[in-house]
Amino acid sequence: MQLILIVLAWIVHLSKSQMGQLGPIPSQEKLKFGETNFEVRDRNELTGNEIPVAALPFNGGAAGNNIAPNVPYLNDAIGNVGRVAETAKKIAGIPGRGLTERLSSSPQCSEDYLKFCSDVSKMNNLAVLECFQNSNKDTRLQLSPECNHHLWLYKNNVTQDRRFKEAAATVCRRELDNCPDMKAGVELLSCLMENSDDIQNTHCRQFVGRMEVVVFSDFRLMRDFYDKCSGSVSKTGCGVVSGDSEDDGEGHSQGATIHCLEKNLQWVDESCRGALLRVAELSADDYTKDRALYFACREDRERFCGKEVAGNGRIYKCLMDHKKDKHMSDTCFEALSVRQKMVTKDVKIDRSLIKNCNHEIKDSHCLSRPDASLEVTLSSLILCLEESDVQLSGECESELFDIRRGLMEDYKVNPEIVANCQTEISQNCDGLRREGKTLHCLMQKGMKFMLSKDCKTAVRDLLREVKAGSDYRLDPYLAEVCQKSISALCSNLKAGNAKVISCLLDNVDSNLMEEKCASNLYELQYFISRDFKLDPNLAHSCKADVNSFCGGMDAPDRSSELFSCLHIHLHNRDEGLSPECATQMHRALRQRASDVSLNPNIEEKCRGDLGRFCDVNKEFDCLQTHFAELEDRCKSVMQPFITEESEDIRMNKALMKACSPMLRKYCKAELKRKVDEGEALDCLISHKSDPEMDARCTAGIQHFQIVLLTDYTLTFKFKQACKDDVKEYCENSGKSKDAVLSCLSEKIRNQILKGEPPLISERCRAQVKFEVLQQSEDIKLNPSLYKACRDDLNSLCPSHTTSTTDAALECLRKNDGRISDKCYQKVFDKQEELQEKPDWDYHLMQTCKRYIKMYCESTDDEMLDCLYGHIKEGHLDQACRETVLVRMMERSRNSRLNPTLKRVCYLDMGRLCPAIREEAREDRKMDLQGAMISCLQDHMYAKNEQLSPQCAKYIRHFTMETALNYELDPQLKNACGEIAKKKCHRVLIPPGGGLVLECLKDLVETKELTDPKCMKQILKLMLEGVADIHVDPPLAEACALDLTHYCNGVPQGQGQQMACLLEALEDSSVTLQANCEKMLKDRKELWEYAAEVAPPETVGKLFLQIHHSPSRNYFCVSILSFIAGVLFFGIFCGRATEGNPQVIEINSALYSPSSQLQATEDRQVEKIPLMREGLVL
Repeated sequence: MQLILIVLAWIVHLSKSQMGQLGPIPSQEKLKFGETNFEVRDRNELTGNEIPVAALPFNGGAAGNNIAPNVPYLNDAIGNVGRVAETAKKIAGIPGRGLTERLSSSPQCSEDYLKFCSDVSKMNNLAVLECFQNSNKDTRLQLSPECNHHLWLYKNNVTQDRRFKEAAATVCRRELDNCPDMKAGVELLSCLMENSDDIQNTHCRQFVGRMEVVVFSDFRLMRDFYDKCSGSVSKTGCGVVSGDSEDDGEGHSQGATIHCLEKNLQWVDESCRGALLRVAELSADDYTKDRALYFACREDRERFCGKEVAGNGRIYKCLMDHKKDKHMSDTCFEALSVRQKMVTKDVKIDRSLIKNCNHEIKDSHCLSRPDASLEVTLSSLILCLEESDVQLSGECESELFDIRRGLMEDYKVNPEIVANCQTEISQNCDGLRREGKTLHCLMQKGMKFMLSKDCKTAVRDLLREVKAGSDYRLDPYLAEVCQKSISALCSNLKAGNAKVISCLLDNVDSNLMEEKCASNLYELQYFISRDFKLDPNLAHSCKADVNSFCGGMDAPDRSSELFSCLHIHLHNRDEGLSPECATQMHRALRQRASDVSLNPNIEEKCRGDLGRFCDVNKEFDCLQTHFAELEDRCKSVMQPFITEESEDIRMNKALMKACSPMLRKYCKAELKRKVDEGEALDCLISHKSDPEMDARCTAGIQHFQIVLLTDYTLTFKFKQACKDDVKEYCENSGKSKDAVLSCLSEKIRNQILKGEPPLISERCRAQVKFEVLQQSEDIKLNPSLYKACRDDLNSLCPSHTTSTTDAALECLRKNDGRISDKCYQKVFDKQEELQEKPDWDYHLMQTCKRYIKMYCESTDDEMLDCLYGHIKEGHLDQACRETVLVRMMERSRNSRLNPTLKRVCYLDMGRLCPAIREEAREDRKMDLQGAMISCLQDHMYAKNEQLSPQCAKYIRHFTMETALNYELDPQLKNACGEIAKKKCHRVLIPPGGGLVLECLKDLVETKELTDPKCMKQILKLMLEGVADIHVDPPLAEACALDLTHYCNGVPQGQGQQMACLLEALEDSSVTLQANCEKMLKDRKELWEYAAEVAPPETVGKLFLQIHHSPSRNYFCVSILSFIAGVLFFGIFCGRATEGNPQVIEINSALYSPSSQLQATEDRQVEKIPLMREGLVL
């Protein structure tokens, strides 16, 4: 009804019109009205329905030459002079000649005509009227008051002639079928204007167009409109635009009042707003009907749209396309903004949109739905089109794109922004009107909490309506400042979707990213991160998930909660998100990780901690570093954030900035995955110590690893793999990753030692291995160890205190006898762990990587033994060989570091060496010199006590290995190490062949070895060799064929094979291998010398072993013969030691009560004097 009433107003004006006689029309004269040229035919041809519209309303012929003879009032209405003069007077109520004369000749306007419009045909009243109306501003202001008033009366009467219906019936006969109930001229014109889009008749369309121009030139001619808007005119101050009096009818406003009301649309009454929108709709097809826009853009129209033909909104479209041009005048820019604002309230005003999206609108019923109001807002139309299943044409998509871009370009287009943000704009963003700068200024203030709630809501609603996150080109200012960054970083992406914005956000820390682009991205992303619907890709991909898990997307005021809801289900195994939604969620999380302000939950809940700990830069890094100190509410949101950083390395912007080149170098495959699930971080960690690794990246990796130690749940892969195991076996260990790792690793090692199936799941065992490897690489990743050993590192390993490699731990391990007790306890725990699981030993795995892969890849727990086996074969390089030997020496020094010994000799150690075992539990350093193995050797070889088969086998194997490599025997190495370096340096390298021990034995035999400690250890080995020839590898190798030939079937151990060979040596009928014979003779001489110089407990052990041997008779005879010889020599030559000061010195040292030879084993083996053993024998 509003529309009908408005049009009725126009018809009232039109129905009362009387036109002046203008005289004959020159043949083939061309008349111009607005932007349309009309060719007028010769008046002799103007008969019947063929009358051109250009000649109808205002052009008169000579008296008697009626233009429409069958329509008597038509000629009167259009101003034929003479016959209708009196009728015109009666209708118009104007005294005298009234409007029956030409405007150019009227007393009121004749001078103005000559002054301003002399080039216009004075015979054509309409042309003269157009000249006066459409002239520039200065000309309009110079019109005389008399002429101005006369023009007002003329137009007023034209718009009120009731007989206009009969005139229109001739030109618009068919079109009137759509207006059957329209009786008065005012109603008829209203109906024709309402249906102007459907008018096919050219003459009728031109006729209606001309009458519209008259109506739209002054809002007071629209009587019904004036009635509806009089209150708003007074309230907004739009009644006196040019300073003329409104009441006297002299204010020739040319639509200025309408323009003023449109600019203040947010303050206009509802009834007037509807009338304004109707006016805008009816003037939508031709910009000349919008008088304010027409005058404001005359020059711009010529500059930008000179080749465009008016009609169907083409000029509007052209001008809008050039609105962003810096050469557009401010007046035209302003007028176009007002027009755009009207479009946001009623889409019918935008003829170009209606035309290009006509099919889509019809198919989706967006303008004809039952709930559609008379005015359909732009936002509702856009939403309707987006939610419908109708495929948008290219023309329609282009039209919607231009509209959205226009909304972002000029804040004044949006009434809500103007109404709710005026204070913020005037205080902070004034003078930034063009190119969308004002909107970005508001977004920036929003990030700093400087917007009112209503203003922030208005900005959010605008961004939602525009879908700002879908295409960077929709944001003119963003597109401008990011053009170079896009070319440098995202040139491979096609514009037109959200991928470019995602690309920019992913590369926001790149050196190629311009600062202005980054800051404007953050401004836009700040609002996108707070409104689920502002992220079109996320909203589209997760629509079904939102409906399933979060109550649907249409729930009011829940947009900000939807992301949190989906976040909860992102890692839910039972109710997980769809792959498409999960991918978009990870993408959104990466983008939000660029800045705290982009993560609403963290910004809100960590505001206090940010103030306490952090400056404005690197806020995420700061919160991570202080994670343990954060308030609970902040910690609750930072915990999942850090976990997701470990899952998706692209979320960790600081690490990405430091490590991007290294990721491309080492981790290309991991980066290709949409979500790397922690693989990329693991890849970087694995290469952290590579020689080519960038130092900044190494530091960044270490920092993040230390952050992850605070809580085991922060490490995504570890949490996913081990959370069930932690809950079942280590629930009391707390959250510390260090404590949880210790618990899990202990469980794993205990099952291995017991030979039981593993309790911990395979996935978790793999993660424990990876984490322990990192701890063994970098001591700082083991907080308890680092804290206990910090002082020791400074004193013993100063060059490794800041190292991120395994050098610090290796240094402590090599100095385990010198470090403090508290440090030793932690180092010992780590040694024990790595000895039991050598595949967790980073240094071993790195230095022997090549050989592990070649020889020992599937051995894991037995890896060290496997590698040691290849040392003897000469397969390993020096670095790997040294590492393996160090690890094997650790095993031989301390039984608790020897997993095989603990496993196979567990019962034997408790039965035979309980004192050592208990003492080692109380003091872990006590067993550093191999006391437990020495005790078991004594019981096996000296006392001939029965060990369990597995333990005996291992002790025999260990003894044989120490014979081959003296460094594996800690007591032998400590006692003879320096001597070996001086006297046996030629055979030290390569180790493992037994040559060093043979050299030391030679020194004993040649009496060059005088050190009592070393002598004792050599004799001990000789004792063991007597019991088992195989623990004397050089002798066993030399006599291997003879053992097979002469001693086949003789059991190993208890000296039986040795006795067999010695008997063969004495048998003249037996011929031994030359090398075997020589070495046996050398060993006999050595035993004889040992009986002379050995301390009593050592010789006692020798005789004790012989006593228990099945071949003891042979040994007794041999040794007693030697003793008898010595006694005989003493009787005749004096004391056996006289003249031999070295022997006196050695025996004195060996038998002295204060001698330092009272080793640990002395507490375990009964001291039997030599004479007593001799008597027993």
